[in-house]
Amino acid sequence: MVDIQFSEHSLKQRLAKILTVPKWTKQSIVTAKAFLQSLTIAQRCYLLALIALLLFQSDIWLAAIITAVALIIEFWPKFAIAWHSLAGKAIFLLFYAVIANFALAASGSVVNEITGVSASHLSYTHNFAILLYLPIWFVCISILALLLLQIVIPCYLLFHIGLRILGLETNQQDNKKRFVVTTAFLRMVLSVVLLMNLVAISDGETLLENVANKIQKNEKVSLANTVVEVKITEKAQTEAEKAANDLTMQSADGTIESLRTFGHTYYKGIRELIALFAYKFEADGRSRCEKLANSVVVELNDYEILEITESANEKYGYHFEVKKCISPAFGQIASPPK
Repeated sequence: MVDIQFSEHSLKQRLAKILTVPKWTKQSIVTAKAFLQSLTIAQRCYLLALIALLLFQSDIWLAAIITAVALIIEFWPKFAIAWHSLAGKAIFLLFYAVIANFALAASGSVVNEITGVSASHLSYTHNFAILLYLPIWFVCISILALLLLQIVIPCYLLFHIGLRILGLETNQQDNKKRFVVTTAFLRMVLSVVLLMNLVAISDGETLLENVANKIQKNEKVSLANTVVEVKITEKAQTEAEKAANDLTMQSADGTIESLRTFGHTYYKGIRELIALFAYKFEADGRSRCEKLANSVVVELNDYEILEITESANEKYGYHFEVKKCISPAFGQIASPPK
């Protein structure tokens, strides 16, 4: 009986030793906790973005989103202070008025691209396109403005370092904020990642197509060189070169796909919504001009109409065609619908 109790006691002691957290682990946890508590919310977000960039290299958009949140958290109080001044309000209103003008022009060109006519003939569709484009323009341009501030911040830091060297540093700095230089460097590195994602999103068609064409040209050149080398080298070398080319093409294809997912999905979705809006809401089901039975029309002027029909073969699901207006007003009799 005594032996059983002794064995149970020894077993409990062993379990206690195993489950006891070592002192160095406790000290590390306390140090890490104190370090995180000493950081601001924006600095914690930058640290989290860096960890996400290192761990999820294939999904860099995650680090870009966290970086954007950190930039907004860090600079929003400064924007709020600037907004309460008259000059700040004037600058902000002018800035966003310029963005709205660009969004107006971009949406008009998109409506023209989809329908084939000027956006002035489709005012409601144009307004709908503006509502779709304005948010992404506001977000992208605002974040780009935050990224431009990263050019000013190093100059600001160098100025303060110079004052500190000369012994002229003022006491107006916030002593609670730590790791100012490290944070600025980390912010600049993460801003590059964010800028790459913004470029892919903001110019999701022309830029991506240009990049894709360049990559494809490089692939064609490399493949042509490979063919020449195949004629000269032995079979073992050709197999190794083909394997290397396959890996290069796979990585290039992955890069193209990652770029296209940022831009093409969003812009194609916008164009499909614009075409749907023009068909469902802008166009009229009845018209004085001759039209197909399953079509809707928009009267451009007294002599022309824009006929819209559903078509699965079209890129955005609808076919737009400008036709001559055949109307009794011009002494023309419309043929009976088939």
